[in-house]
Amino acid sequence: MADAMATYGQVMPILVVPAKLPRYSLIDGYRRVAAARRLGKDRLLAQIFNGDEKQALCHVLVKSGERKWDIFEQAGLIQQLYRRHEMSQREIARLLCKDQSWVSRRLTLLQALPEQVAESVKRGDISSWAAIRVLTPMARANCEHARRLAESLMEHPLSTRQLFDFFKHYQRSNRKVRENMIDEPLLFVKAMAAGKDLSNARQLAKGPEGHWLKQLSVICHMIQRLIRSVEVVIYAGQSNLDRRSVLTAFNEADRSFNKLKTKVERCINDTDCRQRDDFNAAQSQRGHSSDQSVA
Repeated sequence: MADAMATYGQVMPILVVPAKLPRYSLIDGYRRVAAARRLGKDRLLAQIFNGDEKQALCHVLVKSGERKWDIFEQAGLIQQLYRRHEMSQREIARLLCKDQSWVSRRLTLLQALPEQVAESVKRGDISSWAAIRVLTPMARANCEHARRLAESLMEHPLSTRQLFDFFKHYQRSNRKVRENMIDEPLLFVKAMAAGKDLSNARQLAKGPEGHWLKQLSVICHMIQRLIRSVEVVIYAGQSNLDRRSVLTAFNEADRSFNKLKTKVERCINDTDCRQRDDFNAAQSQRGHSSDQSVA
């Protein structure tokens, strides 16, 4: 921002509202102010909002055409309206033209996270994705685990994919395994990667035949589960629409399996015919033993 301001000057004005004169409250443009200070500038072009601070905050949240607000930025502004200006969630939702659940989810986001974790997100040490998808649901179940994982992420950052796999495994694990995972998140991720590499190596060694057998095994298990649930999805008094949708999907699956069966049988026949032809050609080239010259 400072480099851009030094090259092109200030492009967009900051937004302020009148406070106790001669002062103004800064509503939008904190990074522009920080960039100007870094450049030694003491003046910035400002737009003075014709209204109070509460209206200005709402204006910032609903205005379009500029950068997309991060969900934590939205939550912070909504929290100001909720706590400092004592507005109800319903009032905030009406002013922002949103559902009350939209407002509630953003307030819950800040309330569920430990203060230390929330500050780390605001500083940019932890991504919003990690906070929303992993740390927030973890904090609801175990606040201490969320705090320790956040500390580990600041020291040893994980990619989105790694963190996603980590949390998925965390959700399926027992208490002892979870404790070990939180103690050494990076070590656990490395162990998962090593196990995946070993599995891929075994799969490569088995070749396409091994992969085919594995896929067929998965299909067989799925069919067994479907057999057990037939009476649940097809029942007396079922609407025609529901039954038609179930049977349509079943017939489509049946056609797909018949296509596979036909292709397998065709390949078997072609292979057998090719082997017989090769055998007959080899026999005709050798001729009868009585026709062979004496060694």
